[in-house]
Amino acid sequence: MDIDIGEIPERYDAYRQGLRDFIAKNLPELTFRQRSGLRAPEDPEDVVKLRRWVSGLHDAGYGPRCTDPFEARISVEELERTRVPYVLGNPLVAGAIVHFGTEQQRAFYLPAIASGEHIWTQLFSEPDAGSDLTSLKTRAVLDGDHYVVSGQKVWSTWAQFSDFGYLLARIGTGTGRDGITAFILDMKSEGVTTRPLREITGTTDFNEVFLDEVRIPAENMIGEAGLGWTVAQASLADERGILPGAKERDPAGALVRVARQRIRAEKLAITDSAVRQEIGRVAARSRIERYLGYQTQTRAAKGQSTVWDAPMGKIWFSELNLETADYALRLLGGRGMLVEDEPLAYEDGYWQDTFMYARSWTIAGGSNEILRNVIGERGLGLPREPRNKPNPDSSNK
Repeated sequence: MDIDIGEIPERYDAYRQGLRDFIAKNLPELTFRQRSGLRAPEDPEDVVKLRRWVSGLHDAGYGPRCTDPFEARISVEELERTRVPYVLGNPLVAGAIVHFGTEQQRAFYLPAIASGEHIWTQLFSEPDAGSDLTSLKTRAVLDGDHYVVSGQKVWSTWAQFSDFGYLLARIGTGTGRDGITAFILDMKSEGVTTRPLREITGTTDFNEVFLDEVRIPAENMIGEAGLGWTVAQASLADERGILPGAKERDPAGALVRVARQRIRAEKLAITDSAVRQEIGRVAARSRIERYLGYQTQTRAAKGQSTVWDAPMGKIWFSELNLETADYALRLLGGRGMLVEDEPLAYEDGYWQDTFMYARSWTIAGGSNEILRNVIGERGLGLPREPRNKPNPDSSNK
């Protein structure tokens, strides 16, 4: 496997220790508990504290967007352990602005995204347009120097606290990819209504967003009119590449901790050979996940990325994550059903919450079924998946 990801040199030990000291001194106390996934707080005061936390990280040079690759790796490793968000909202618009934005857009928005001053949400999915964004119905009509936008978006993370939205809307009367255009939306604009959605986890991480004749300045377009599909695909590739599969995870180690505490048949579960074999399987698959991530990073650094790099990493992570959570609950038995604040809940209900959230990773950034089609059709050149078409010879009788 072509991998060029070196060990972190010892000279970076001081940087790591400095970050640890910063975390110990500045980690905010929140009513919100991060747990698994991309979660949003409920209390606006927590958002204020998180903005201050991210701004402090940025000013001190410890943010995950460090230009030095070793510092970036250290930042992610250490910040992940805190279980406190260090990236607020959905920052994927940054890639779109870098590659397709104007000089003015880059100068205004990118520093504010990095520092946490601006929180963004992604306004792509719709009730009838999830993984298949080519069927989106939100429309933008040019009126002088503004576009008037009407439609509905859903599954928008952090929208209730966001300053701006990364919006896809269709101009003209075309269908499919034709006319899809990317915009920057000020979430405080008149006609924008945000309604949080209560999920099975009990939290409101996602939202519905309604757009009722919202006026967006034409200068807020990202890229060219009608080329939003190209802009969106670049962002989605970034999203699939930065999902936790690319991070330093140790799911097998987490299962070992569970198995060392769980009693089964009057003995510790870790002494059961079948349990050890299952954990070993997870360990092997997580090692593959890590090196898939390293391979993707190596190719990207050399400008040799392939169409299947990001989709393969995203599929591998999301399915292993779901299987790990499922097995953890099986190890815990009935105790695994207990939620946070229950006296006997293991790790305050962490695994129960992780299992509830895990299914969403198989959908986020493009469902795994769609991504397998991307790998097969665009990566391997296989025939396109047959699309359902009405049979002209059939009739209702």
